[in-house]
Amino acid sequence: MAKILLIDFSAEEIKQLQAEKWDVEGVETSWKSGRIQSLVPPLDCRLVFYQLNLGDSGSGLHVGDSPNFEAILLDGGVIVCFLGAGEQFHLTNLFGPIPGLKLEVNKRPAFIHNISDSPIGRLLEDFSSQIMKSYEIFENEDEKTSFLSIPEGESTYHQIEILARNYRRRPVAACLRKGRGYLFLLPWFGQNNIEVVRAMLRQTLPPLVPHVFEENPFAWIESPEYYFPSLKSVFQQIQEEIERHRETIFRLRNQAEELKRTEQEMFFQLLTGQNERLKKALLHAFNYLEWPLVVDVDEYWKRVIRIKEEDIWLIDNAEGKTVEEKLRTSPIILVIIRSGLASAPESDLISLQKFKARRMQEFDNTKMKALLVGNYYFRQDARARPNPFTQEQIEEAIADGNGLITTAELFWAIKAEKEGKISKEAIKETIRQKKGLINFNY
Repeated sequence: MAKILLIDFSAEEIKQLQAEKWDVEGVETSWKSGRIQSLVPPLDCRLVFYQLNLGDSGSGLHVGDSPNFEAILLDGGVIVCFLGAGEQFHLTNLFGPIPGLKLEVNKRPAFIHNISDSPIGRLLEDFSSQIMKSYEIFENEDEKTSFLSIPEGESTYHQIEILARNYRRRPVAACLRKGRGYLFLLPWFGQNNIEVVRAMLRQTLPPLVPHVFEENPFAWIESPEYYFPSLKSVFQQIQEEIERHRETIFRLRNQAEELKRTEQEMFFQLLTGQNERLKKALLHAFNYLEWPLVVDVDEYWKRVIRIKEEDIWLIDNAEGKTVEEKLRTSPIILVIIRSGLASAPESDLISLQKFKARRMQEFDNTKMKALLVGNYYFRQDARARPNPFTQEQIEEAIADGNGLITTAELFWAIKAEKEGKISKEAIKETIRQKKGLINFNY
């Protein structure tokens, strides 16, 4: 009988299958056990069932383990993943990159249709009423498409078959081919996951991968107890190389996570943030650019009852004097922060000039420029966002001596500065001097 590995199943479920004479072992991921360890399947393992129902921490765990499971697929084995709760790395750290994978919670998990006419499709139909959770796993919405295309050379998987779709026509179950093997991404059937495993072992998989279920009367010969020292030595070297590779990747992944958290995350908020998060990101960005004085207006007026209107003051003179004195004598940029799902509304431009006029009168200072910083189209990929400002709005800003800039443009400029393509001073000078739509040359 084929060697079967159950990952993150209960001890009781493993015992049940063992009592039924299935050749089963069980292990836990580090995400579930809390112990940092490698996940290496038995040498003769050909079937893997994995329950993904985990938290969102530990993205560096099990990095480097995927070659172990890739070998099972290349050799004609089967891996079945029940997707309950988790993140993409809970899959890819173990089984390698999956082309086009994008996990998004399916809000109506039990409603599936367009089920494939196949043994696994019939299994999904039989158990559809017991689906408790599922993910939209690919973005494709074309119900006529049964197979997703994979760009040549971009993946070691050579086929993706859609097994079922949800009410939004998105795939919620799929079969991926690698080598001679099969990787199944299935919904979560709760306590009935083990019943689906039984059905697959008894009915679905034997016709699909008969070689896996064939008895080998000489399987015992593959025991390391029979290996001569030279062969044992090679296997030991393989294991040591895998471990060294795994430790290196684990260290680098942790380093990457730390850099994302400490250096990158606040700048990411320029592209995804709104309201207070977006303001904090912009305060951080202007301080990073070493603006002489960056003032959070809400913080400055926190003990004063008044309408604060603009969000940030960028003051060029940081020497001596109080902020109050600088407001009356120094060049100032009044930053107004906005965000939205679409383009910039006309009301944002009206506020821009209105607030500047009020501050010029209040502080008796005409050396002021208003700057509208907008995270518009914030749900779209920043690389594909259209210009949120109309030509009329840009011309109006030029006429009023004001500036318009998107947070994406500021993000790309800071990225370019970190890459050595533009200086902080050049970025600041462009913001100070340019009227209308602001963009950067680098």
